[in-house]
Amino acid sequence: MDAVLYLSGTAGSAVLEQIGQRRAVGDSSLQIQQLNIDASDRVRAALYVWDQRERAHGKFGDAADRLFADRDGLEMASGLTVARHRAQRFGDTWVADLCCGIGGDLMALAERGRCIGVDLDTARLQMARVNLGAHERNTAALIAGDSRFAPVKADAATADPARRQGGKRARSGSDYEPSLAYIPEWQQQFDLLAVKVSPALDLGELPVREEVEYVSWQGQCREAVLWFGQGDDCRRRATQIGEQTISLTSASDEILRPPVQPVGRVLYDPDPALVRSHLIGELAEQLGAWSIVEDVAYLSSDDVHHTPWAKTLPLLEQVPFQLNRLQRVLRLNGWRPGVIRRRHFPIEPETLRQQLGAFDTDSLPVELVCTRIDGKRTILICASVTESAR
Repeated sequence: MDAVLYLSGTAGSAVLEQIGQRRAVGDSSLQIQQLNIDASDRVRAALYVWDQRERAHGKFGDAADRLFADRDGLEMASGLTVARHRAQRFGDTWVADLCCGIGGDLMALAERGRCIGVDLDTARLQMARVNLGAHERNTAALIAGDSRFAPVKADAATADPARRQGGKRARSGSDYEPSLAYIPEWQQQFDLLAVKVSPALDLGELPVREEVEYVSWQGQCREAVLWFGQGDDCRRRATQIGEQTISLTSASDEILRPPVQPVGRVLYDPDPALVRSHLIGELAEQLGAWSIVEDVAYLSSDDVHHTPWAKTLPLLEQVPFQLNRLQRVLRLNGWRPGVIRRRHFPIEPETLRQQLGAFDTDSLPVELVCTRIDGKRTILICASVTESAR
């Protein structure tokens, strides 16, 4: 905490600026420490801040250049784009962030209205204070407190329980800190509640459940959020954040399963939020498509349909997997591996790429979809079509 206080002050900011300039011209950490810019412990702390800022660019964009974060706090924080989506779902309601950490969610909440952050970790609370102070629209207050008992008054709340203990991921909601067992207590205090969880969480272990939203951004499922008090009948929601934010919902917990048929002329690789939310059947109905294997997310049809919810891949050839045979088919057709996708297939994409060896650079890149059909390892060779939105 002392390091954060110093580096966020006038003298510390000057040290950070100097170190940022040296890193920009390629100086190593060792070279920078030898410059005696400041006391050695302060220089090490400043270098650590810059290490985290470089890691934070994917989540926070340009705001990362002003960010204070520790490694675990940054790992747990939502990206600013994803946090803004969740914040917007609260409207202009007064929101308490019960596990505010370094303040990533608060930065988004503060942009749209009144909010208050709570955390037991005073060092992270100081980071949040500095991060919010550097943000353009800061309407947030901060208090040190135990989020299990929600020691604040507000109309709504969001909670992002810690899912890492001792460097390991917590698999069960009971191992989160605070535990998901506190959800019923939070529900009693707040009219609207959002709790961020791992997309891999088994929903069957929840004490109560209303809506679960799976959110994808830049082609990955970034988070799952449990919503309580929305006042609608949505049970499952897939949200994709892009140039436009779109959602697909279901009011039922019953999973709609498409029929299974042989591969048609077109293959569809659905958005990961759609896969996690088990809304593949709803997409299949929209496309007039079917599954190629039971419980594997690839869909197929004979007509090309473009959708923001899936990558559309015209099928060129279906090959039973045998390495020499696949190499021969690719070379005879003047193809080379481009993107390699896999589901229920034992070989990692980059391992398969290495095993296939080198190809002529003027060969046409194709996509290899690796899966099992009728229990047999199969490669679907597809032409690549630009995604309409992802």
